[in-house]
Amino acid sequence: MKLLAWDTSTKVGAIVALEWDQNSRDGREGLKLRSEWSLDVDITHSDGLLWGIDQVLTSCRWKLADVDLLGVGVGPGSFTGLRIGMTLARTLGHTLKKPLIGVSSLAVLARPLADTLNGRKAIVVAATDACKGELFSLYGNAKSVLDCLSSAQGDFPGIWKRGVEETVLAPDVLIKAIKKKLSEGGSSCLWSVVGEGRLRYPEVWKALPARRRFESLIPFADQIQPRALGILCWEAYQAGLARDAMTIHPRYLRASDAEVKLKAGLLPPGPTRGDLGE
Repeated sequence: MKLLAWDTSTKVGAIVALEWDQNSRDGREGLKLRSEWSLDVDITHSDGLLWGIDQVLTSCRWKLADVDLLGVGVGPGSFTGLRIGMTLARTLGHTLKKPLIGVSSLAVLARPLADTLNGRKAIVVAATDACKGELFSLYGNAKSVLDCLSSAQGDFPGIWKRGVEETVLAPDVLIKAIKKKLSEGGSSCLWSVVGEGRLRYPEVWKALPARRRFESLIPFADQIQPRALGILCWEAYQAGLARDAMTIHPRYLRASDAEVKLKAGLLPPGPTRGDLGE
């Protein structure tokens, strides 16, 4: 099986190609990392994503038709970034009749840290900038975070461990929620945070107990790791979460500015909105 997956939920995009033998009994040991790329963009992924996918396919000596399965990070994250990555994934999956897997972008970001802390009593936090003074956040104990792949959508099941929250919060509200988790974990419970939210609001994290902070030494821990994306997509496939591409949707967590203005009646009339005055 050949998997091609990407995530464009933040300015640092991730693209990965994995391969495995479906008949292998080695499980995760049978996985082969064929290629991985990170793409840092100034504004959007509209120019770089297709180019990056082509580079990954070329490095693997694959053609797009060789790919058996597509994967994509569904967010939460940048509205524009998610639309670019999701639209391409849905379009290619539908056109080429390839199954698609959608996984939580925050779960991908948190996975390397959760792997490091597994076996320790610790709260893992993944936080990315949601703008408007808020953070897209995932937080929960390390062991539970390891079991999270994607939330259920409508009638479609997901894999999400109870006690792990994925939400959008103001930084001070997030800190209060983490403090509650720490108190439930006891005095020996550690905490650690990854993601651009750690850098966006550095002063906020000082409100948590410094002596219980676990400083991650994972290189580039604040950006989504392509190989972590591939592993979550592989796990989701093994769990039977592959679906028709057109049934996978982005997870925004909050309405866009356009939706808010539309509901408030602040947008001018148009072909699909209200009376044209004819």
